Amino acid sequence: MKLTQLVTAFAVVTFGGLFLMPASLETVAAQSSNVNFDIALDHVALSVPDIAQSIAWYQKMFGFKEVRHGEEPNGMHTALIQRDDVRIELFQVPGAAPLPESRRNPSEDFRTHGVKHFAFRVKDVRAVLAQLQTKGVKVAFKLHDYPGVAFVFVSDNAGNAIELIQYKTPPGRAH
Repeated sequence: MKLTQLVTAFAVVTFGGLFLMPASLETVAAQSSNVNFDIALDHVALSVPDIAQSIAWYQKMFGFKEVRHGEEPNGMHTALIQRDDVRIELFQVPGAAPLPESRRNPSEDFRTHGVKHFAFRVKDVRAVLAQLQTKGVKVAFKLHDYPGVAFVFVSDNAGNAIELIQYKTPPGRAH
């Protein structure tokens, strides 16, 4: 078995195991911490080679709308795009290094530290994927369908990994 196949198999088993974790483990983890404040994800930030192309891609593929655009004195462009409560902050920085090829493949990217992807929860992953494919989306990691969860990874126009995930039972429940 090639190393790439081994890493892919490990990633699939890991993903599946995370989504099949019994609620009791999550409850124990939450009860054992001494944190007494709430948090919510505010936004995801992406560095992109062409901010206008990225805005257009997210509008076309997912229906995001631009809510803010700016330019810094150093030439950096920023934009905030939003769909419902989901916000993505985009950065275009002069001279930024391109996303390495290894970071474009989710199973290879696990071999590099840092943020790996972000995920959109969808009601029907197969239907969403079919719709995106008619618009030309690139599949980065094929659809995996388990009893409690189904997911697929696609790449945005800059190569960033986006997971589309469908929970068939509530997240964190035994399946």
